[in-house]
Amino acid sequence: MAYGDYDGPNKPDKGKEGGSCNRTRCQCAPARWYNHGSYAWYCDDCRDQIYDAVGQRHWARDFPNVEHPMFETREMMDNRAAKSTKEPATCDPQP
Repeated sequence: MAYGDYDGPNKPDKGKEGGSCNRTRCQCAPARWYNHGSYAWYCDDCRDQIYDAVGQRHWARDFPNVEHPMFETREMMDNRAAKSTKEPATCDPQP
């Protein structure tokens, strides 16, 4: 169960990719959502609770020039990085 039911010591992998959720009272795994605001990883349920309509509005207001969402999976980040590093196509044939 996600946020709200845990009151014990943090696991050593808390907030790390694939580890336990970074939310204070959650220890769920795997933490597969990276939060660009807190620089930590969260489980699916906590990501949904944090990144609701209000969270999305604050992210857009506070970071208007960022071209990615507040939360991303590793796959989303890798795909975005791959797109930004591709060389532009040229019209000149290669020798």
